Amino acid sequence: MATQNRGLVAGAGCFLLMQIALGGERWRTILGAVVRKKPPFLDVQAVFYASIFFNSLPIGTVGGDVVRVWLARRFAISTKRLVLSVLIDRVLVIVALLVLAGVTLPKIRQPLAFDAWFAVAALLLCMLTSFLLLRPIEGVLGRWRDLGLVALALRTMEELRVIARIGGLLGLFYAVLSSACYALAAYCIGRSLGIAVGPIAMMAVMSIVIFVTALPISLAGWGVREVSVVGLLGLLGVDRAAALVLSVEFGLLSTLLSLPGGAIWLGLRDGSPAWLPRQSSGA
Repeated sequence: MATQNRGLVAGAGCFLLMQIALGGERWRTILGAVVRKKPPFLDVQAVFYASIFFNSLPIGTVGGDVVRVWLARRFAISTKRLVLSVLIDRVLVIVALLVLAGVTLPKIRQPLAFDAWFAVAALLLCMLTSFLLLRPIEGVLGRWRDLGLVALALRTMEELRVIARIGGLLGLFYAVLSSACYALAAYCIGRSLGIAVGPIAMMAVMSIVIFVTALPISLAGWGVREVSVVGLLGLLGVDRAAALVLSVEFGLLSTLLSLPGGAIWLGLRDGSPAWLPRQSSGA
């Protein structure tokens, strides 16, 4: 770390900031599909950045999503639709990671890469099949439309189809770009440490790492990310100590860049910025 290239570390920080901005625009696209009108750019970016701060805390992504929904009430959108938008956002991120892994894994000359690619392809196929079955399932459940839970499920499935049709592809595009920026940040840190892994291979590795760390099984991904990075890069011949430094430094840099989200959170709670007016009680 004492001899690493500081310029590449700064480049990694830029990619992480781009990843946050693209994530905010991805969610804004989904919100636009939910309410048929996109909220203002700065409003959504402020709320999204505040949620990133909570994603870096021990409560992890669940806490960040709760904060995002709570702060986004000022957009005059119902809580149900906000929760739906966050759920769709998470699904798009997962799909984007699987797409990124499916594209990059075949480029890796490692026996286990094909097994991982086959698993990714199977998951994508299952998700596509589930989405295509939404309409037939609606037709079957329509017989019991008078039941409260069935009616709620039917409305939710109908909204999912509409949102996916209006903003799904654009949201997926932003999700893929965001995931690629995340992986390129890891690549820059790796190069600064002298780790000879190309950008395509790093995208394949990090797409799997992000997918695993997104699961609510650790404190903000710590531990799970390190084990995943060390294990996957080890398959590519990277020294375990170097891979561990890469993962820890990546986590510290991500946490550092999330701190402005805490300041935004305080501003939204105690006195919103001029561009983000508080929601009135009537709204």
